[in-house]
Amino acid sequence: MNVEAMKKILQNCTEENIIFDEPHVSERCREYKITKENILYIMFKETNTLINVIEDRPQVYKIYFRLNKRRQLKMIIDLLELKKVRIRTLRTLDRKVYKNLQLRRKGRW
Repeated sequence: MNVEAMKKILQNCTEENIIFDEPHVSERCREYKITKENILYIMFKETNTLINVIEDRPQVYKIYFRLNKRRQLKMIIDLLELKKVRIRTLRTLDRKVYKNLQLRRKGRW
């Protein structure tokens, strides 16, 4: 699925169509200091900040929103239920930290 198709899906959703995978999402929200209202605002109102969509498994996607120049919000969602979007987990990625992790994995550190 490409970015434009995912934008259409998110723009056609309502709050009633969004399901949070509790208690996992609540824990991640506290960890990354973000509220569920902010997540819904980003999904519905700021769909132009959607920068990447990766299909993890059939009907399960990793979607990336740009929060600012250095930070991204990564969400794993599934579309397994008819006309429902389930948010499984989320994470904020800081570019500086993420680059350091990549370097360590490759054995350069």
